[in-house]
Amino acid sequence: MSRLLSGCVLILMLVLSSAVVGVPVATAGESDDAKVAFGAFADGLYDFAGSELEQFLEHYPKSKMAPRARLVLVLCSLKTNSCQKAEQEFDRIKKPFKITDFKVDPATLLLRIGECFLHAGEQPQASVFFTRTIKEFGKSDAALRARFVLARILFAENKYAAVLQQVTPLLAAGNSQRVQALKIDRRELYWLAGLSYYQLKNYKAALPLLVKIRGTAAAFSLTSAELQDLNALIIESAWHLKKSSVMLSSIKQWLQIPKSEVDSARLVSAVLLTADRLRIDKQLPQIREILIRVSGFSIAKTDKIALYDLLVAIDSKNGKQKALKGWLEALISLHAPGTSPRVVCLESLLLLNYQLKDYRGVVSAGRKLLSEKTDFWREEKLYFPFIISLGRLDECRQIVKYVPAKLPAYAAATAALSVQRRLVLDELAGSCLAKLGRVDAAVSFYRTLYAHYKAPAVRMKILVALHELARKTDRPEVLDGWVGTEVMNHFSLDRREDEKLLKGSPELVMLVAEHLFHGQEYVKVLPALLWLEKLGLAGRLGQRIKFLLAESYYRCDELAEARVRFVALYSGNSKEFRYLAALRLVTIYEGQGRGSDIQVDAGKLEKLYRDLLVWESDPAVKSELQQKLGDLKSLKIDTTATQ
Repeated sequence: MSRLLSGCVLILMLVLSSAVVGVPVATAGESDDAKVAFGAFADGLYDFAGSELEQFLEHYPKSKMAPRARLVLVLCSLKTNSCQKAEQEFDRIKKPFKITDFKVDPATLLLRIGECFLHAGEQPQASVFFTRTIKEFGKSDAALRARFVLARILFAENKYAAVLQQVTPLLAAGNSQRVQALKIDRRELYWLAGLSYYQLKNYKAALPLLVKIRGTAAAFSLTSAELQDLNALIIESAWHLKKSSVMLSSIKQWLQIPKSEVDSARLVSAVLLTADRLRIDKQLPQIREILIRVSGFSIAKTDKIALYDLLVAIDSKNGKQKALKGWLEALISLHAPGTSPRVVCLESLLLLNYQLKDYRGVVSAGRKLLSEKTDFWREEKLYFPFIISLGRLDECRQIVKYVPAKLPAYAAATAALSVQRRLVLDELAGSCLAKLGRVDAAVSFYRTLYAHYKAPAVRMKILVALHELARKTDRPEVLDGWVGTEVMNHFSLDRREDEKLLKGSPELVMLVAEHLFHGQEYVKVLPALLWLEKLGLAGRLGQRIKFLLAESYYRCDELAEARVRFVALYSGNSKEFRYLAALRLVTIYEGQGRGSDIQVDAGKLEKLYRDLLVWESDPAVKSELQQKLGDLKSLKIDTTATQ
């Protein structure tokens, strides 16, 4: 009885033991066939093992080892890339199951079948198994892996919303360690998420992920091309989110890539986008140095033009005139002649050079505009500085070619500032005609100006210019006569306004005085000469005023007033007027008593005779003076010198 019990216990233990290791109790033939199949699998003979297992399942479909055999057959099919066979056999396995001998669970097996189809290029079928893995074993490691692989497939199919559905659990903080343990490529994971959000225009979600990738670029071993792709996406996302600081920092990081590896076209595109955002934020100057650096890259002409346009905008606002000049010159060289942008740049350069007092630069830009801008002479803001600069360079031949021939006709309704500028150009043209020796043309031009301009101050300046030209004409008295007449007719010392103008042009008052003097209107000439005397003018003009005043008094028989002034001239430093004063004093002293109580000392006459003998060059006059001096000596009079 005890032997029978012991035998039963032994049999039960063997049965239980077989159950534990997964080897069901079987008949001898069944067991041998199983051993051959399983052994072949263990030895890596997967084709042979698969064939044996198929026969085993055909011969022993109800064997207790059938589930295990079917599982191993699935594994053999996977090893031999027989994906459909693996799929068929897997679906025949009774669920649920867990065979520890082969270290495989249902979730992992599903994942591996999906990977088999994926490697075979059958992505739709692969997606089915990855989806099943996620659906049936959502909390397993295999399901996490399936999400990642499925996300890659969906991304390739441009199904970005579906991609995000798969990667979101992988990005969850709670799964971080599991993701790392499963060796899921975090770089690719972030790419999938970031790019999917980007494609869906969810820039708010995309930007932090893209920035995170860049922050760990070293760990991810991103290539230069990948870094540039990443920065481009970050910049565009930040543009939509109005984050100009992120855009600017991305450009700076982009520029850290070796120049030889930079995709300059993409870089410039990103720079222009960043500049656009900074302009909107009124922070455009922050990108100035970057624009300068990038403009040195080998880039398309249109991009260079866009960069220089931005630099022009920045330096125009900041008043960096010298730098601005360089950008404008660069733009002019890039634009084709006659095009609107080039003309605008030439206009700006002309005006800038005028501000910088670079008159050669003004003329150079102006000459280009003359050939490229048909309405150049209609715009005062352009032709005025151009002609003034020609004047600074003494280009008189050019000036008289343009003024007034090219300028707009005089208009009564012209603004005051324009009238003033036109006057400056007219005066410049008149002076140029005089410099070129074209006296008759200059006189005619000034007479035309005099007829046009009615302002007293302007007319006064024109009369002064004509008076100066008169000396260069064949008959100066004719022109001076006309000028004097105009002064007498339109300007009076009795009017305060005219007096102020005449103080600045005393030569015109002198012209009137001489005109009256030559007309023997001595009484009328006295007020003008007395007014001129008060100005205290120096030089020959001052001496001539004193002489004419003394002579006018003399001819009005005001001998006392005349004598005082002649004595002053005689005592002066001007040889010319000392001589004339001496002659007139001789006349006065010799004619003493002629309606006068002047008592003249003979010694004063002797001094006058002696001085005149020294100064006189005419022999006949000298002989007469010698005779007069002899007559004085015979009278033995006092020879005390006249003081």
